[in-house]
Amino acid sequence: MLDLDSGPIHLSVEAGIGGTTLALSMAAKLLQEKSRIIWFGRTMPNGERMSQIFSGLDHSKLDRFYAIEFGEKLLIKTKEMKPLLSHLTKEDLVIVDDWCPSQGRVPSSDIEAMKMIIDRTKNTRVLFISKAYENPSNEGMPWRSRGGKLTDLRQVWLLIKDDLRDTRIIIDGTKEIELKLDNNGFSLN
Repeated sequence: MLDLDSGPIHLSVEAGIGGTTLALSMAAKLLQEKSRIIWFGRTMPNGERMSQIFSGLDHSKLDRFYAIEFGEKLLIKTKEMKPLLSHLTKEDLVIVDDWCPSQGRVPSSDIEAMKMIIDRTKNTRVLFISKAYENPSNEGMPWRSRGGKLTDLRQVWLLIKDDLRDTRIIIDGTKEIELKLDNNGFSLN
């Protein structure tokens, strides 16, 4: 779905179209392959949705999923997790869901936490997720990414495709990938 091996990613998503579900789908796939997942979330994912997506995983695989709810304290939680972050490998994945608030200016502490995570996970796959917002000008892409232009991150988009209820598109540079959303999460269309 997403090329996680080409450096840290900033995934900007239209609100409510499944950014968390996409990340859970990728996490489930990687847990099948013996990876560890460190999940930082402003809030915890919906338990019912998570159960649906993780339903095929046994306890030994689920034991490699670490979830941290950070609320408004991403920097504090990141500092607490620094020892674990430093021991991750290239097979593992760090996901930071809703890394910044959906409205207003991005707090400098959230940007500092993002930089700390990137610094501590040099050889690990990293995915930051934020809500996109509509571009106020009529020029270029119809969406903008929260946090502005972030260096050291590849900008990727998750958008709804042609107003189709269950079809999404990932835009990664010039590459576009169409996805289907169902009760089990995302799959290639």
